[in-house]
Amino acid sequence: MKLKQTVRRMLVMCPDAWYIFIRSIELTAFLLLCSFVLLLHWDGHMLTGYRPYMTAMALYETGQGLLLTGAILSACIEDVQGKS
Repeated sequence: MKLKQTVRRMLVMCPDAWYIFIRSIELTAFLLLCSFVLLLHWDGHMLTGYRPYMTAMALYETGQGLLLTGAILSACIEDVQGKS
């Protein structure tokens, strides 16, 4: 029941908040795809592939932070727009 209310609330967000939310999801998906490709390139060899591994982990963590920041920012924008 709570999930249904959350989805309904998300679907009526103001356009600015919706734009930020969708773009942060898209950018996170792209960063995760790049991270996955780098992990495929890494091939499990730590001696020769340490740099691609660490870059993939950095992209993975950056995607998580970006998604969290985008969700918080869109919620703040929605809250400010709702009070006006």
